[in-house]
Amino acid sequence: MIRSQRFCDTPRKQYNASTDNEICDYSQTPDIISGTPKRSAESNTRMMNPRPSLIPIYGTVVDVTTDYFNLQTDCISNYNITVRTEDNQDVHFIIDADTYFVDCVTQEKGVKIVGFYDELAAIPLIYPPQYPIKVIALNLPGRFIKADFFDCYLVSNDNQLQLVVSNNTYIVDEDGKPYCGNISNKYMVALYASSTMSIPAVTTPNVIIVLN
Repeated sequence: MIRSQRFCDTPRKQYNASTDNEICDYSQTPDIISGTPKRSAESNTRMMNPRPSLIPIYGTVVDVTTDYFNLQTDCISNYNITVRTEDNQDVHFIIDADTYFVDCVTQEKGVKIVGFYDELAAIPLIYPPQYPIKVIALNLPGRFIKADFFDCYLVSNDNQLQLVVSNNTYIVDEDGKPYCGNISNKYMVALYASSTMSIPAVTTPNVIIVLN
């Protein structure tokens, strides 16, 4: 499998197209140790994001099939990856032009991967379940990955991870080019090596990828 240039031309979902939530209220500075500060009801209403979370599924590649739009074209409709999860259940990852590849994920069986899907995505009521994957990456030893919406305080939508950016954090867009814009209230992928034991866990990521 390679990136979406081999897929048939289809409109991609733009996760960060809206700028409605880019204005942040920093009247209360977050404490890295105790987490984000308590906010007023008005501030909560303004700053809580209604964006869906991206849910991770970890597993091992069992099989990969390729679906085409028709026999007259060589462009790909989607890849269907059979994945055996960590609890020994088989699921299908549906990979299409809307999927972002963090790494070059091959079709080799036995590769450990992680896929993130939109929690509001329509999942067909079939078995094994099929998940339309929005972000896919290798599950590498010593590397943690988080794909989600991050708020003004760079806390993930599920309140499990807070990002602290340093001069050593490499921030790029989906094409790998340096990103110099606002990273608050954005869907992003964070790659990091360790985090604190707090809730949310705090990390200084090695790489942040701002999704389109």
